[in-house]
Amino acid sequence: MIRALKCDFNKTLLSGGFWSAVFVTFLLCFTENVYVDGSTMQAFSALEALFRFDRTFMERYSSFCSLSVFKDTLSGYSAMFLPILASFPFVFSHCAERNSGNIRFSIFRGKRLKYYFSKFICAVLSGGLCVTLGVMLYGIFSFFAFPGIERYPYLDLEFYAPNSIPAEIVRKLLSSFIYGCVNTVPAFFLSAFCRNRYMILCVPFLLRFIQETAVKKILVNSRDDKVYQAVFPFEPYAPSRIPYLETDVMLYSTIAVTVISAALMLLGYIIIMECRTDKGE
Repeated sequence: MIRALKCDFNKTLLSGGFWSAVFVTFLLCFTENVYVDGSTMQAFSALEALFRFDRTFMERYSSFCSLSVFKDTLSGYSAMFLPILASFPFVFSHCAERNSGNIRFSIFRGKRLKYYFSKFICAVLSGGLCVTLGVMLYGIFSFFAFPGIERYPYLDLEFYAPNSIPAEIVRKLLSSFIYGCVNTVPAFFLSAFCRNRYMILCVPFLLRFIQETAVKKILVNSRDDKVYQAVFPFEPYAPSRIPYLETDVMLYSTIAVTVISAALMLLGYIIIMECRTDKGE
């Protein structure tokens, strides 16, 4: 399986879908709000801030701090479109393999379970990696384009970066990787019975929107902390919060919901593929 996984992963990394996802993720990070004008309550994205405010103005407000700008990624439009972006590498490479007619040959040349698991691992890792690289590129850019944390001597580092600045950067990248991995799984499941690449990309996005709306409705209508703890693991953003959660019930429940959901979708993929006589051709 290691050889099959390595082959699939190399093909995915060299695909246009992978680097397109990296580039689009990088661009979407500029849409995140980094500053809110207290007088007008108007929010400014990172891109707007670069064109509207000069360096002197930015150094007056800590929200323009490069570390703060970097940590704000995956909180708005970028997080919303990740179910599509994270699936780009797998979907395009998988559809190319399907159109070439090599799936049946690949499955029967080796063990079927080896094929299924290698495809799943490759899809998850490539989705997480493309999102992480996009966020990393944006982080590198933000550390040059926005003032450094040393320009804000009044900031309390123990609160702002309790585990040191490098640890906060690693935590953000780990959060991006987990979020990208999780968002690839629904598209992987759909590929077992759907041939249309656009349906595979867009249906998870629609389901994520429905899920987010339902969770927000529950949280708005209930102010009970126990309800919040019970519902939080089912929120679409929850996996990205795993590196930030304390070691308590909420962390364990979030990990459990994420892992069980991925395992069920993998199982569903295997069952559907085993029931298909054409093996996905």
